[in-house]
Amino acid sequence: MKNRFSLEQLMHRLGGWYILLAVAVAQFIAVLGALPGLLSIRTNISFSEDQIGPVTLAILLSILATQIINLTITWRITSTAKKRLDLILAGSNSTNDELNAWKEITSLTWRYGVFSFIVSFLVQVVPAYLIALSESEAVISPFQPTALTSPAPYYILIGGIVSILGSTILATLLIERFTLPVRLALLPKNFENQLKGRAGALLIGKFQSVILALILIGILLVAPIGYQQTVRILYAEVSSFEVFSTLRIQSILFSLLALGLGVGFSYFVFRAVSDPINDLIKTFDKIEQGDLSQRVPVSATDELGIVTMQFNRMVARLEALQNTLEQQVAERTKQLTASNEVARVASSSLDPNELLSKVINLFTDQFGYYYAAIYLLDPSEKWAELREATGEAGYVLKQNHHRLEISGKSMVGMAIREKSPRIAQIASEEKQRYENPLLPYTRSEIALPLMVGDRVLGALNVQSMKEADFGPHVIETMQNMASQLAIALENARLFQEAQQNLREMRTIQQQYLLDAWNEFSMQSNELEYEVGDQTPNSKKMDIPISLRDQILGQITLEKNEEWSPEQESLVNAVATQAAIALENARLVRESRQIAIRERMLAEINSKIWSSATIEGVLQTVVKELGKRFDASRAAIELNIEEEN
Repeated sequence: MKNRFSLEQLMHRLGGWYILLAVAVAQFIAVLGALPGLLSIRTNISFSEDQIGPVTLAILLSILATQIINLTITWRITSTAKKRLDLILAGSNSTNDELNAWKEITSLTWRYGVFSFIVSFLVQVVPAYLIALSESEAVISPFQPTALTSPAPYYILIGGIVSILGSTILATLLIERFTLPVRLALLPKNFENQLKGRAGALLIGKFQSVILALILIGILLVAPIGYQQTVRILYAEVSSFEVFSTLRIQSILFSLLALGLGVGFSYFVFRAVSDPINDLIKTFDKIEQGDLSQRVPVSATDELGIVTMQFNRMVARLEALQNTLEQQVAERTKQLTASNEVARVASSSLDPNELLSKVINLFTDQFGYYYAAIYLLDPSEKWAELREATGEAGYVLKQNHHRLEISGKSMVGMAIREKSPRIAQIASEEKQRYENPLLPYTRSEIALPLMVGDRVLGALNVQSMKEADFGPHVIETMQNMASQLAIALENARLFQEAQQNLREMRTIQQQYLLDAWNEFSMQSNELEYEVGDQTPNSKKMDIPISLRDQILGQITLEKNEEWSPEQESLVNAVATQAAIALENARLVRESRQIAIRERMLAEINSKIWSSATIEGVLQTVVKELGKRFDASRAAIELNIEEEN
């Protein structure tokens, strides 16, 4: 991680030049992979002291020329990746050439291996082979009748191929490692582009290439030694025991070199496999803890890279699903909050105007809709009158006493007429819709009837600036809110009617009390009682005697000291009880009078019915009435007038 961090820092400093630097450093280090091949040539070919200097210089120049050519080709085939990397490091969010840059950087490793092998073979091996072939000498043996052509050109060819294989494989592995920050930076955000633009070698291809290269290197290193020592045995005048001893030492030496080269190659191949797996395991652990924002770095484009991309896409979908669920929960919570708010307002207010004014703003405040309105039926039930609406358009419509005909062309009228919701997810396609010029930005609309049982009170109309903005959950929530609003309006209406009835009953009771006590006051002369004498500068307290908001009289108290609140409260309580007692006494007196009158009427009726003659009935009526009312004179007369 520390090395990766330093490479990332270097990439941020150099920008697109980092790609060329990474390839150059990898080529320089990869020269070590060419040493076994060069040692093979040096061992199998005997150079004179005069030849060692020029040969070494030629080798170095050819290696330098090869690296310059490789860097030039690398620069040409990664031009888009370089530009894209510069834009990303500059903070640009543009996605131009994203796919091409990703293809270039993911295919860089195997493309470099191909053209590096070809260029190295043409620049380093072919010229040396041709020169050695033109200057080859014959090797003569006294034990053989023929001469053998010098194998030096073939040693150069074989050793050169070993050097190219070693340096190319090591360079590709190092480039794969060094360009990891670039691949992470150029990784497309879209998972489809990650898979579509993947152009790297697969894992099986990497293993097969490395294994075949190691086998080929081992064969090419050992075979020339055996061949060369055999030639020395047959054609050189040297002891065979010394030759076999040299053969054994050289075989062991080159086998160890091949083994070391294989260990180095296998290490890088192992890291190419183990690092993505370790990153995958670490990401697994973080995701298991609930952090779905984690992503596995796409450090390769082989099978492991494909697994990583697929895994990242799966986690991204899970994160999107989680966010969607959280968003749905938040929306449902907001809808429930709005529904509860309607219930709260409905339970806290029994004034229809106040109720409508509070409820209508919930649709724009809680849901953010463009326009909301509440229509109520007029007494004729032919028109839906606008009672409340939101925004400037709602204010203008209310001032103009806007209304819609129930049988006309409008979603509100249809919802009331059919007693069912009307929903237009695309407002322009709805035929039964009233186009309001004050609401030009409406794209979707819903009208819900306000119903109590089978009776329609009006309709709720909500309009949105987005098409298809009313989902199933929103419609369900609004229907619940419309039902709650209808019930609240009905309760408010019943409450207003009950209040009106109470006011009428109170007025009737007050008038009854007023008439009854006026009549009582006219019948009674003594309706005032006084105790004590008035004193100058006394403190007076007047407490009314009232019953059902009707004042029957007054209690007046005087004393020299100030009246305390407790005393005033006590007098008020006594006045209240006195009012009740007075009313009860009046009612008792009235009921007694009624009873006396009824008894008197019964007695008169019994005496009247006891008379069997007309004269007896007339006498009884005059006598009883005069006696009951203390009349000084009483008369009764029967007079039947004839009609013309």
